[in-house]
Amino acid sequence: MISVIVHLHNQENTIISALQSLVAQTAQQWECFIVDNASTDASEYQVRSYLIDRRMRYLRLEQQVSTEEVWNIGLQHTTGEWVVFFDGADYMKSNALQALYLAVKTYGTQCGAGNYGVIRNGELNTHSYDPSRKVSQKDVAKGKLSVLTGASIFSRKIADKPEFWKDCDFAYTDHLILISGEESEPLIKRKKQPWWKQLFNL
Repeated sequence: MISVIVHLHNQENTIISALQSLVAQTAQQWECFIVDNASTDASEYQVRSYLIDRRMRYLRLEQQVSTEEVWNIGLQHTTGEWVVFFDGADYMKSNALQALYLAVKTYGTQCGAGNYGVIRNGELNTHSYDPSRKVSQKDVAKGKLSVLTGASIFSRKIADKPEFWKDCDFAYTDHLILISGEESEPLIKRKKQPWWKQLFNL
């Protein structure tokens, strides 16, 4: 079972396509918990029609909290062995969950990631890393792998410990997993290194 935790905040124009992309997944063994982070627009109204699907649940917060707190709330209300953090402005390709799950199972890691694209000025800009393989924690720590919500999967054992993610090996799939309608910061940021360390690739 994969738990998809959706962070929703004032995304009435994108949340429908986000949820439609989840319903259209080739992998069907998932649950979705939508955390409405005190939206002031019609986001709640847009979500209501999807709650007929028993795999989907919804919680509205009265006061806005941090993204990390939203994730933790979602983790408390879900039970899947694997976790995907999803944003209300994103769109999953139909094979996203299947590709991420197969990657972590193939390589035996606790984390997985895939290619993603960001829409800028109406154009899709894709971000890719490498053909399918396992990415070592050294490469992750150096920032060679851009880990983004929605295009990544985590074992529940470490899903609530983002500070450890850069110390983990990542299974990687070259499938285009996610299309993001908003510019997003990578979950694992590259640390600035002294010039001499960069020169010798340390």
